[in-house]
Amino acid sequence: MGGEPAQRHRLRARQIAAGVGLCLALSASAVCAAGKAPVWAQLTADQQTVLRPLQPEWDRLPEVQRQRLLAAAKRYPRMSPQQQQRFSQRLPGWTKLTLEQRNLARKRYAQYASLPRERQLEILKRWHEEHPEEPNPAP
Repeated sequence: MGGEPAQRHRLRARQIAAGVGLCLALSASAVCAAGKAPVWAQLTADQQTVLRPLQPEWDRLPEVQRQRLLAAAKRYPRMSPQQQQRFSQRLPGWTKLTLEQRNLARKRYAQYASLPRERQLEILKRWHEEHPEEPNPAP
């Protein structure tokens, strides 16, 4: 009799684990199905307008990169005119970076964004001194 509660507990733990595994499998397949990045012809007119510099290579870009670009295109209307201009100017160069280069840029930006505002301003000032002909670096 002493083993009965332990057996029920193990059975219940296995059922929970199986349920969690099933949920993860279903959610992963749903994300994959829902997350499929469209080809250029499937983009909306607004998305095509924002992403026009990428039209020639869009269908060859990795899916994860297309997903991120679509997310950026969704934010585009809420950007200031300066941000929109910077986005449009830098878009072709960004897509030509390797995955490792893009990841490094994201990592560096995350490090920069985590700094106190005063330190960020110091870095920005130094950058302008070293690159007087360049506009602000990308945020």
